[in-house]
Amino acid sequence: MSNGAPNVLDSLRGDDLITVTRRQQIFGGAVLNILVNVVVLNLFVEFADEVVIDSFWISVLTAVLLTAMIAVLSRFEHRIHRFFFERHSWKVAGVIVIWLVLFGGKFVMLEVVDIVFGDHVNLGHLLEVILIVVTMMVAAQIMQAIYNRLGAPDAPADATTVD
Repeated sequence: MSNGAPNVLDSLRGDDLITVTRRQQIFGGAVLNILVNVVVLNLFVEFADEVVIDSFWISVLTAVLLTAMIAVLSRFEHRIHRFFFERHSWKVAGVIVIWLVLFGGKFVMLEVVDIVFGDHVNLGHLLEVILIVVTMMVAAQIMQAIYNRLGAPDAPADATTVD
């Protein structure tokens, strides 16, 4: 089943470097985000009584939906930021609009999840949704920081010595 591309697992066992395409990088990042969000959602199901998801499969689908909505909301927020802060110097208006988009986006997320999953998913009230989304975003940033750190060149040997 080889298509000529190097096998990632084989490359992990050896010293060979592999080339990762942009599409592979996007796919890997999306899968990682979804898996992290599945964990976050299920931790909230486990420890927050207000958050209820009927099954693991529905939690996976909910994580996919929330991951997509967070990505769209984030892109929209970046466009607003560029418009108000880079093109114009309307900083106060920009802060207000971004806050409204981010805060209002949580209501949109609640409604979309309710429309798609109905009684199978209850993400709780606004506070729980905010905590879930913030936790998902923090977890994604932690994963990105770990990824970046693993890709950084190793420190010189003499920098790690202790006197």
